[in-house]
Amino acid sequence: MSKEENPMELKERIQEEKKRWEKANLEALWESLVQGREEAVRGALLYFSKAETFEKRFDFLERKYSGKALKSGELDLSIILRFLLNLALDLQSFPAERKVLPLLGEERVQSYTQRILQSLRTLMETFPEEAAVFTEEIKKTTHSRLKAEGITDEGEVKRMVDALWGKGIEEYIDNLVHEYGKSNLRLAARAALEGTLHTEMGNDYAEFLDSMIRIGGTFVTTNPVLIKLAWDIDPAYWNMQVDHVIRSTFSKKKLASLLEGPEETLAEGIERINALITTSVVERNCRLLRPIFLLSEGKQGYVSLQVNPKAHSDSDKMVKEAVFIYKELEKRLGGVPNVVIKVPSTQAGLEAAKKLTSRGIGVTVTLTFSLFQSIPFAQVLQKGDALVSYIAIMNGRLAFPVRDELKAKGIEGGVEAARWAGVEVARKAAYRLYAPREKGGLGVDPDKVKIMIASLRIYEDWIPDISELWGIPLITIFPNVRRAYDAHPRPLVPDALQGKTPDKDVEILLKSEIFRQAWWVPENGSMGKPERVLTLDKQDAEAVAAWKPVHDTLTQFIGMYQDMSQMVRDRMRGLVEGSAEGGRG
Repeated sequence: MSKEENPMELKERIQEEKKRWEKANLEALWESLVQGREEAVRGALLYFSKAETFEKRFDFLERKYSGKALKSGELDLSIILRFLLNLALDLQSFPAERKVLPLLGEERVQSYTQRILQSLRTLMETFPEEAAVFTEEIKKTTHSRLKAEGITDEGEVKRMVDALWGKGIEEYIDNLVHEYGKSNLRLAARAALEGTLHTEMGNDYAEFLDSMIRIGGTFVTTNPVLIKLAWDIDPAYWNMQVDHVIRSTFSKKKLASLLEGPEETLAEGIERINALITTSVVERNCRLLRPIFLLSEGKQGYVSLQVNPKAHSDSDKMVKEAVFIYKELEKRLGGVPNVVIKVPSTQAGLEAAKKLTSRGIGVTVTLTFSLFQSIPFAQVLQKGDALVSYIAIMNGRLAFPVRDELKAKGIEGGVEAARWAGVEVARKAAYRLYAPREKGGLGVDPDKVKIMIASLRIYEDWIPDISELWGIPLITIFPNVRRAYDAHPRPLVPDALQGKTPDKDVEILLKSEIFRQAWWVPENGSMGKPERVLTLDKQDAEAVAAWKPVHDTLTQFIGMYQDMSQMVRDRMRGLVEGSAEGGRG
């Protein structure tokens, strides 16, 4: 991105890339597969093929991966096995509903699926050693996914992995397809595809995006904090990934020099590694979502990534880091990056959002809990040149401070009422942003400026941040919340966003100063007016930074970023003290 681009120019570049995949010849698809771009080849089949094109492409690839090159060992069998597994799952889950199923019909889709399964059987029988390694990788990934979904007992996780695998790869595929098929979220995605629900779903985690895509997800959040959480769950995998990034960046000699040199220089090196790790994960997720991004011509399919949270008060530093990452991803992806950059919902973040969206770079406004933050950001984002930006209202991170304040005041019913805090603020924010001006709103375009509900919480079996907010543009969901929401059938109310929060709960919520600060707007007059009104004006910058929802969340983000930095430091020291060879100097 060498210059500022307007939305029309961005769309034209996206459309050109989409056309390239529609017109891609057979050898080009095979070459992409050989190079490990199996997700792109799946995208070409699923989203950018006509009926006759799909057949030609499928037949050609089938001949190739059944041919002499594979049997002679010239190709990486693991790539082919992964491609076949993923394509079989895609054809039997939500990705097929977007285009292939209406295009080919269920009978033909099932026929292609059976051919894929036959190829998988043949290859795994022909190459038993490679099949054993592939099987172990699947089981390890499934183990990590189940832990991320909240299964904490190690014995239970192992039992569930064995049950999912069953007698082999085909039973594993059948079991996953069954999981996807009974998902409440998949039913919601189908309603969105049909136009009866106006909500997208995202994956609020650095890994396992493929699972969310197969029940209809179109978005993912990826940042150092979420990478740290994933690293804690699967240290062996992440140690290997981080070591690879470090070796590729610094020679062993340079690492030793950094570790023995000034702390400031070492800190800069660690920040660089953190950024590269994040960029690597972001790139992988960008590639998984890129077909949706191209198919929707830039309306969906984004990866939200966070710059260093320690730079939250420095707009210039945030913009510099964001532009660097954006340009790097543009080179790696070969087109308009399907990323949005996180900026904090503060005065400095507002300045950063203005600068980035003026360049056509979308943002996600994080640390948002209120109307006083949502409204000025929406006005800026609406004027910007980015195709899409998001305002992330962090429901659970508002609800808990409100709950604690009401408990401290001894207010009866406060714990229960606090569960509605984020829902009520989100409902009010959605009305204020999207209602036409003649009805008291801003008339903001919900396809350009999307409220995103994040930091969801589970209250026994009730998940109001989902069930009471269907109709909001986007809900991003942590794996354990996804599992809880899909634990049993739930009703889908497409216009739940228009619902009314119970009067008795609003009455209790208004006894919380934190809630009043989040909820109140000048048009309310004296009703619910907080003792200390907050704004994003410069004179309120310190007060906003000290406001409990912002302060506590930012403190946690910075703390986890520092924890990740320490883990990177430990890996660097281990590589110097061990026998690993370095990379570039």
